[in-house]
Amino acid sequence: MADPSRAGARAEEAKHENIVYAATGGRKTVFSFLFLMLLPFFFSLPAMFFMRIKSGLLGDAVGHAIMAVAFAILMFLIFIELMFSLRARIELGDTKVRMTLPSGRGPTPIVRYRTHEIPYDQIDTVETRREVYGGSLVPVLLKGARIVTKDGQKIPLGYVSEANVDPAFPYPEIARQIAERARLPLIDRGSVWRSVRRKFLGWPAPGGLVNSDTVDETQIDALNHSHKNVVMALIGSLVVLIAIGIVDDLSSDLPIGQTASTIVPNAPAKSSEKTPAKPKKPQN
Repeated sequence: MADPSRAGARAEEAKHENIVYAATGGRKTVFSFLFLMLLPFFFSLPAMFFMRIKSGLLGDAVGHAIMAVAFAILMFLIFIELMFSLRARIELGDTKVRMTLPSGRGPTPIVRYRTHEIPYDQIDTVETRREVYGGSLVPVLLKGARIVTKDGQKIPLGYVSEANVDPAFPYPEIARQIAERARLPLIDRGSVWRSVRRKFLGWPAPGGLVNSDTVDETQIDALNHSHKNVVMALIGSLVVLIAIGIVDDLSSDLPIGQTASTIVPNAPAKSSEKTPAKPKKPQN
């Protein structure tokens, strides 16, 4: 006959401690301060634009409009990161996982959020997948994770860059812990290619990724090697241009750092003494 005390001890050992993943207070403070500091200048941009139009400075107005669009994009990115820092939260309990995450798809957090409470016994699979974006110039490798419940609901946890892992939300590690608590294997769906130009325009993707969305390690290594060659070519071109500029500057007769603009000699200083007026001839 089993000892009830030992059974209770095993049950206590089987319990997992609660783990909470959320942004730190410093991260929330930095994004809040940055957003509030830039907000007054952002609201003043329309008034500055209309003042230039009213004054007839059309050239300045066009430049100001371009700057305003770029500034609006920057403010939007800061805002969604601020919202993500304030609202995103994942709590791993002993019997269920509670998550407040962006409700939209994609690697960038958006404004709409949704809260999920999923008991571990209702989880069917926990999956991870690598998604490859970009080309030879700027390849981006994102590691994503999601939960599939027994009723067929697919809930994405999020994405993290393999080159810059977010310590507040390490989604592959979170997925591993959820699978462990649900007593399920963590399923790796491999790597897939995601290309906007291929999806909408039908253009072939770089690195030979034309006929299939699946990417193997050989193709990823080839993409990284191509990226390395492109970066080295850009660095080499920059070094050559700098060398040409230095040689041209040293071979010039002008002092180093002096532009080749025409040097206008200083105008002679005007005399402060007044020239005496000529005497008028007497009239007959």
